[in-house]
Amino acid sequence: MKLTGSRADKFCASPNSDVYGALLFGPDRGLVHKRSAKLAKAFVPDADEAFGQTILTADDLSKDFGKLADEMSAMSMFGDIRLIRVRLDHERQGAALSKLIKQLDTNPSTIAARLIVEAGDMQSRSATRKAFEAAGHFAAIPCYEPNLRDLENMVRDGLSAAGKHGVGISRDAMDAWLPLLEGDSGLARGEIEKMALFKGYGGSADESVTPEDITVLAAGAQGASLDDIIYPACSGEVDIADNAYHRAIDANMNPAVILRSLQRHLTRLHAAVSAMDTGKSASEAMRSLRPPVFAMRQRDFERQMRLWPASALSKVLTLSLDTDRAIKTAGSPAASLTGRFVLALSMQAARRAR
Repeated sequence: MKLTGSRADKFCASPNSDVYGALLFGPDRGLVHKRSAKLAKAFVPDADEAFGQTILTADDLSKDFGKLADEMSAMSMFGDIRLIRVRLDHERQGAALSKLIKQLDTNPSTIAARLIVEAGDMQSRSATRKAFEAAGHFAAIPCYEPNLRDLENMVRDGLSAAGKHGVGISRDAMDAWLPLLEGDSGLARGEIEKMALFKGYGGSADESVTPEDITVLAAGAQGASLDDIIYPACSGEVDIADNAYHRAIDANMNPAVILRSLQRHLTRLHAAVSAMDTGKSASEAMRSLRPPVFAMRQRDFERQMRLWPASALSKVLTLSLDTDRAIKTAGSPAASLTGRFVLALSMQAARRAR
């Protein structure tokens, strides 16, 4: 069965007694971890770390897949229910896992344990995903990244719940912060908590997050700014863009955040260039964008508008979407793939600037 949204959250808190396992997968690793932890506690509330649960990796399955089948049917030495957790970083044993789930689903009386499989993003044709979705005694739970509206609500709810008075946030600060929080809801919640503590955790009234606070504290902002990558890359400054990207990765900035920010910038460029193609001047087209381009970046943005035709922007946006799909695949080298896109983008811009 497939469970999404509130049904998934309800299941993880209190799973049906006739459901013996679940696959939690998707690009939002933070949500996968949060839901799997809640489900583990619901499945086996007092699971002993040493004897109450078994943790297997995808490589363990490749070496000896039979171990998972044995663990699922093995009775606990203490007579309680055991928990099996599988960290699926690749699907080399996808066919075998699919077959096992089908067998267990057909013969639930042979199941002596509870199963939680954690994975990254999976294609709809994945054998493992299809087996869990089709089963009656196992669940498939996709974990997708929150959209910008959900993320903004998460920020406001998290800050307002801090301490006695809560913490506010200005519109400019919110616009600056949201791109840095995209990609992993678990990391986002950690950053919101850190910001609340930084602002005194609601100890005094009228405390509010400012853009300056984002610059000082936001994840990755200390080592590199997103604009330090985006503007050189789209202007053809290859070495500057590449160096800024690697500084950001060294500062633990999420490569998915960098890629989404580049996509957003390219989309805005495309909208402005398309407006120019209808007869608007560059300045008029740029002023029509919402949110507006920061004043200190307007000259660079206008230069890029003249550098990139709409057709070329459409092609690099397609390439960015291909990269986005690739980094969502379980076990993919996200930093390398995103870095390759940054390099390709900046080199194409450099050729156009000649």
